[in-house]
Formats: sequence, structure tokens, C-alpha cells
Amino acid sequence: MAGLFDIRDAVQQISEAIASVLDIDVIISDADYQLVGDTKKHYKLEVKEIKDVYVIGNVIKTGVTQVVPGKLESEQCATCSIQDNCNLEAMLCVPIEYEDKRLGAIGLIAITEASRVRLLENQKNLIEFTRRMSELIVSKLLEQEAKTKLTVARNQLVSIMDSIDEGIVAADEDGRIVYVNSVLEDVLRTTRAELIDRRLTEVFSVACIGALIDKGSEFSNIELRIGRPGFEVHALISGRPVVLEDKNAGSIIVLKKMEDVYRVINNLTNTALSTSFEQIVGESASMLRLKDTALRVAGGDSSILITGESGTGKELFARAIHHASPRSKHPFIAINCAAMPESLIESELFGYEDGSFTGASRGGRPGKFQLANGGTIFLDEIGDMPLHLQPKLLRVLQEKTVEKLGGHKSVAVDVRLIAATNKDLEGMVDRGEFREDLFYRINVIPLHIPPLRSRPGDVRLLMGNLLRQYNAKLNKKIKGFTADAESVLLAYRWKGNVRELANVIEYAINMEPSAYITTNSLPFKIREREAVPAPVPSAALHVAEKELIRNTLAEFGMTVTGKRRAAEALGISLSTLYRKLKEMSLDRA
Repeated sequence: MAGLFDIRDAVQQISEAIASVLDIDVIISDADYQLVGDTKKHYKLEVKEIKDVYVIGNVIKTGVTQVVPGKLESEQCATCSIQDNCNLEAMLCVPIEYEDKRLGAIGLIAITEASRVRLLENQKNLIEFTRRMSELIVSKLLEQEAKTKLTVARNQLVSIMDSIDEGIVAADEDGRIVYVNSVLEDVLRTTRAELIDRRLTEVFSVACIGALIDKGSEFSNIELRIGRPGFEVHALISGRPVVLEDKNAGSIIVLKKMEDVYRVINNLTNTALSTSFEQIVGESASMLRLKDTALRVAGGDSSILITGESGTGKELFARAIHHASPRSKHPFIAINCAAMPESLIESELFGYEDGSFTGASRGGRPGKFQLANGGTIFLDEIGDMPLHLQPKLLRVLQEKTVEKLGGHKSVAVDVRLIAATNKDLEGMVDRGEFREDLFYRINVIPLHIPPLRSRPGDVRLLMGNLLRQYNAKLNKKIKGFTADAESVLLAYRWKGNVRELANVIEYAINMEPSAYITTNSLPFKIREREAVPAPVPSAALHVAEKELIRNTLAEFGMTVTGKRRAAEALGISLSTLYRKLKEMSLDRA
């Protein structure tokens, strides 16, 4: 609790008021024997502190009200070192107390014979009066303490409001601004002084502000652009009423910058799922060539189309490209066009305005293109995008703007597109199932992921990698594969590619009771292959080699230049390639 010294100005005023009313000298001390009120009439020398041997000091020490009829009748006066300089004729002293705590004392001092007589004759009433004055002093002290606590609480609240990442505005019941935090000052590039006492409707030009002020209608996440011309900020605002005894006492507005919303989304979507090219398992010539090409194009902004069978890792490559790009610090937003109902895909991609359709969230919602602003959007299974939405996607890619469903304003977006499909888009274009202009817009840089069956060396690498991964996940300690199990896995054609292989390895680790995976722990469909007369290992390698050569030539072409480049990629001479083409009956392909 505060002390009397903290309200010494108020105590001095009370001292002077008492002295004026009673025509008597007044002295007030706190519990530390410091003078906090003094009308300075009863002594000739200046006294700066009280001693516990003085009358008032003794009252502070004992807490007992004391009346001194004269200096000769008081033990304290008789032993006082300054009694010769003291005009005291009589004294009445009362302790100042609050909740069993002694805070000080008040002394009324008569310095003339007439005032002495009045004091002694009315001592009972004066004691009661002085006690009332002590209560007044205590009330002033409590008031000061309450003000101090209120000031501390207010300063704490202001510090809290200034430390959060959102803009805060408080308004009174008439909608006039009474407080803004420093974040809002920064957002609007203005000062508190310029905003205080302005109406909310002047600062925020959205219809729901009026309903908030007039009806107390709460709203959340309304999208708007705010600020001065040339310094507009894209933001979301929410508002709620302040209710006091069932009456509207004001409003609170919370503003979030969209770039902060994007940053949160980036943290949620990128941190745990970011992928680098080093994490993509594959050392076959085709995979090394593909990773090299993808790494080279990652630094640009051109659209990329990744093709390949299901399960080859198209999204993995898309994430690796984003991770290696200048956009890596911004969001990577993935959406599967085949997994979303046709009725929802437009609103998910481009967003929607408030009330644009039945069931729409109040305030509307930004689409995936807006959420990916500054980063990368990955459209998986783009071949399944409805034909009627393809022109809108084309316009977004060409104009770098998005218009929400039900909206009339275009919002600028800075997004790189990576698309993926396991379909033949060129064939779909020929059949009128996919727009030709959109195909050329997304197919600026084509990347094809070869199937797993065409790179048997990568199967062995993936087996070891997946074994370690699922051992850790399933808390197992499988050391490897038996020779028979490995032969079966290497000979299998893997129609489901890496995804199917991962599924088989996880199954086998769950089933295997020993330290090595045997054929008995493989799924039945894999073991069933073992019963069929399988080609000897050399024949299997011959088939794999033939598939590898065919895929490499498909990439570089059958021209002389294409065959030379294919031979370099395969690590063989051109003459060896021609010999193998003849042996494998590929020279007529």
C-alpha cells in the first residue's frame, strides 16, 4: 500500500484547512516519521523530521491517542531537546490507521492560552473531528492507490495492445475513435492524434461498421483495402460490440494485414512439408537428368507442367522446385483438382464475396491464389479441371489478378504455377476436352517423371530408404531383405510406382517376425508373381535396359542428334547404342 508521503500535497491541504477552521496549528507525520503536513506555527526553528520521542512520534509508535495539557505535564515535552524553541501550550494527537496498520498521526497544537482553553474544553469533540480527518486522509490515500493501480493497468493494457501483431481500434457508443494501437498507426501511416475522435465509418468504408455501431452486430474477417491513395493496405477486419449492462458502450475493431495472414499460412504449410532435391531418392540417369533440369528452372518464374504416372512423386518435385526457388520463404499451396467437387473448385481457387451463394461464410473468403501470393500454387490433376473454369484460370495466369466469385474487383496476385497430371493433355486438347491456349500457358517448361519400372536401380535405393523410414515409424529393427524377396521386388513392374512400393514395404515390415524381410511377408499380389515362371535376372535386366533406352530416346528423339544425346545420357558410345537398338529391334521405332 502507498504511504502518506505519496499524497503529501493533499495532506498539506487538509492540514491548512483544519488550521483555518479551528484557528490552531496542525502537524501530520507518516509512519516513517516524515513531516507530510505542517502549518509551522508552534516552533521557532524549522523541523524537518519527527522523532519517536516527540508527542506525535510516541503516538505513531504506540497507536494511543494522547492529550497534552501543557509542556510541564508531558514526559515527551519535558525531555525534548527543542522545547525552548517550541510555542506549544497544549496538544491533541490522534493516530491515522487503516485495517490495523498504522499510517501516521495528526497533531492539533494550541500555541496561545485562548486556543489552549478551547482545545482542552472541547477535546472530546476535537478527538472525534481529528479521527474523521484521519479517515479523510486514508480515503485520499486509497483514492491515490486506486488511481495508481488504474494507471498501471492502463499502461499494461496499452503495452499489450501495442505488442500484438494486429491493429486495434476502440470507439465509444457513438462510433468515435477513442484509442488506436501502434500497429494501426503503422498500417495507416498516420498518428493517434489524427485518428482520435474521428468516426469509424470515416476510416473503414464497409457497410457492416454502421450495423456494428447502431445495432451491435458483430462481424469477422471482412476483406478490404484501407489507407491513403498510393499507400493502400490489403487487410481483414473484424468487429464486436462492447456491452455494459445490456447496453451498447462502444465497439472494438481488429485489423489483420493479409501479408501476415499469408505468413501464418506459409509457416503452417511450408515448415513441415518443405522438400529439397537431395530428399528425392533416385540415381538413375533419367532421374539425375530430371533433377538437374528441375533445379535449373527452379530459379525462374515460368509455369511448369509435371507429367508422369500416378505415384511417381509429382508433388514431391513441385515442392522441391519451390524449396529451391526465390519464392521459398512464401507459401506453397497445393490443391487437387480431381479431389474437389466441381461446384466448389471455383470458390476454393478464386475465393468468394460475402453472400455470393447459399452457405457462403459471412464476410467471404480468399481463394487459394490469394493465399499463395508471393509463393507457388500447385494444381495437381489439372486435367480434371472443369472446362468452364479453364478460361478463368487462363485469365489469372495472363493478367496476374483474381476476381472472386460474386465480386467485381480484381485483386493482384503474384504466384508461380506448377501443374501436374497423369493424363495425356495433348490428346485431351485434340478431343476438345482441354483448352489449347491454357495448355500452352501451363506447359512452358515440361518435366516428365519416368515410371519406377524403367529405373530398376532406383527400386533398390528406394527399398533401403523406405526400410529406414518405416522402421522408425513402426519402431521395428528390420535389417534388410532376403535375396529371394529382393529379386521378387526388383522384378515386379510397379504400376503404382513409388507409392505402391512404399505401401508394400510398410506392409512387409508390419508382417515380418524376423530380422530380414522374406517373400512370405510380401503382399499376396507380389508373391503371386513368384509362382509365374519369371525371367532369369539377365532377362529382367534386358527388359529394364530396353525400357530405359526407349524412354531416353522418347525424350531426345530418334534423330542423329537425339541419339547422340541419348547415348551421352546413358553413358555409352553412339555405336553401342546403334548395336543395342538393332539387338532390341528398336531401330525401326
